Amino acid sequence: MVSCKFTTDIFFLMPSLNGKILLATPELLTDHVFSQSVILLVENNEKGSMGFILNKPESFNLKDFFKDLPHGYQLWKGGPVNTEHLFYIHNLDIIPDSLSFDSEKKLFFGGDFSMIKKVLSVKKSLLNDNIKFFLGYSGWAPGQLEQEIKDKAWFVLDNDLDIFNINPKTIWKEKLIELNPKNIIWKNSPINPQLN
Repeated sequence: MVSCKFTTDIFFLMPSLNGKILLATPELLTDHVFSQSVILLVENNEKGSMGFILNKPESFNLKDFFKDLPHGYQLWKGGPVNTEHLFYIHNLDIIPDSLSFDSEKKLFFGGDFSMIKKVLSVKKSLLNDNIKFFLGYSGWAPGQLEQEIKDKAWFVLDNDLDIFNINPKTIWKEKLIELNPKNIIWKNSPINPQLN
């Protein structure tokens, strides 16, 4: 068992991972939540880490919950924590109370939802390229994510994605092969290995 002191030391040796992509390694293929996940980290500090799975769509959309919206925007499974709550990542700098977590890509987390709804009503066609909605999030206690990275559960990548326009069925395998062409052996692995 890893001591708290050791875990804390690991945390402080690593630079902040805000805005980085976590790519699940094949080690997680039997994990029903994180298998083949591509996660965008929005927070990584001494209090812990928080991110959202980018490539696991829900079977329903935002209009199922908010009937007054003009369109049904896709919802995504952000992770196993607080799955009854709505979260969102966007590139709309006009939204009050948004938290910037990647200044280079101009990405924000959260913000005033009443303003989000107004923007959704006015700029219907633009929003699919500007915002992504999640139910739940992926969270780690202080030092936990760093330990999982050390244990080879995750690859850490720079975010070179257009997070609003990815193919959820192929993105994990594409990024895995980019890392190492030998990873092509995972190209045809099912999302749920138990179905193989």
